[in-house]
Amino acid sequence: SALFTAPIHKSVKKESDKLQSTLERLAKTCDILLLWLDCDMEGENIAFEVIDVCKSVNPHLDIFRARFSALIKRDILRTMQNPDRPNKYFNEAVEARQEIDLRLGAVFTRFQTLRLQNKFDGLHNVLISYGPCQFPTLGFVVDADDKIRNFIPEKFWNLKCTY
Repeated sequence: SALFTAPIHKSVKKESDKLQSTLERLAKTCDILLLWLDCDMEGENIAFEVIDVCKSVNPHLDIFRARFSALIKRDILRTMQNPDRPNKYFNEAVEARQEIDLRLGAVFTRFQTLRLQNKFDGLHNVLISYGPCQFPTLGFVVDADDKIRNFIPEKFWNLKCTY
């Protein structure tokens, strides 16, 4: 039950320290932050991670979000003339999914590791990972492998016409 109630701590990876310090340095000198990230829910979540870093050093930043479908002149001009605000609800939806994935992954990894280690040889010191994305991904890999193994070459003809 502690896996469901333990606090979640997010931090910047060590290899991204320079990126964080660059964002902090630049945020100190700005009044406006316009975020140009992917226009999907994951992009919105990344936007809020950037916002957290920048607001930690400049809480008075006025923050906007670019919304665009393509990197073409029309979309770029439209979003520059009418920038949007970051959508906290999209961010919260991603945060909720990430937390559910993390907690369920931890619980099911623990469960299946303990359950299967004593049932099969060679699994005594092995962690048997579970993740909600692993099963669909494994399905794609198995389907591709089945297609390769079951491929039956057929003769075909190429027609070349000249006149």
